[in-house]
Amino acid sequence: MNFYDEIRSRYGNIKRARGFYLYTEKNIRLLDMYLDGGMSILGRRENQAPLVFKQSIDKGLNAFLPSSGDYRLKKALNSLFPEHPYFYLFSEWNSALSFLEMRDNTTVSESSIGENIWKPFLPSSENLKTKAAFFVNPPFCTSIKILVSKNPLPIMSCAVSAAEKEVLAKAFFDLIRIIKLREQEKELSDEELINSARGKKKKEQLAKNIKSCRRVEELCSNFWNMEGPYLFSKLDEEKYEDFFKSALDSHILLSPYFTIPSILPKIRVYTELESFLKAQT
Repeated sequence: MNFYDEIRSRYGNIKRARGFYLYTEKNIRLLDMYLDGGMSILGRRENQAPLVFKQSIDKGLNAFLPSSGDYRLKKALNSLFPEHPYFYLFSEWNSALSFLEMRDNTTVSESSIGENIWKPFLPSSENLKTKAAFFVNPPFCTSIKILVSKNPLPIMSCAVSAAEKEVLAKAFFDLIRIIKLREQEKELSDEELINSARGKKKKEQLAKNIKSCRRVEELCSNFWNMEGPYLFSKLDEEKYEDFFKSALDSHILLSPYFTIPSILPKIRVYTELESFLKAQT
């Protein structure tokens, strides 16, 4: 299945992406639950990396030059993974596979990469921190693959433009901020969270948002195993393509790949998703 063609045949090309939504040439808004394989998990508003990218390009930093982005990227990664102070950048998964084969002294498949990728807000991926080295899913849509390690490795990073290093650094700092915010929210009950909002209208809106989220989480549990915001399909693999296409008909973009989880975004109300899942149920 070519999911580009599935989108284009229904709604035309994507002309704009904002928050957790995609806007098409036929003026249809799609709820994005694929989020670039999780690289856009913060949405496109919380993450200020695109602005940094524009500013860096305006400064002419799209060349392969030494810049402060090297230091900031190292600082951001070290803040997230203090026990893994070394990092390496790859331009393609073939290089990543070669590293895994060298490390494990065995032939590995592409599925082995997924088992070695740390993902934001995915509780089970925290177990990777016990390993000597693992890959990191960046919170920004990029072709760069990132490896962090406890010790120096006999490998070289690929060439990456100064602009992209600046962007990745900003994206990781944004991620750190959101992780801390969500950890604080976890310590509060729904009632405490609502009471923390200022003003009657904000309290009422937050209560409505939480209620909508709880309803859709219950509906999602019929089709996915939920781990944090990640949705791992319960469907048989041969049925997944039809499920994906039905969701797309309902203006929802799920992960087009059975082995890659969809993501439940943080939005105010889940009207489209609720309606789709009720119809499927």
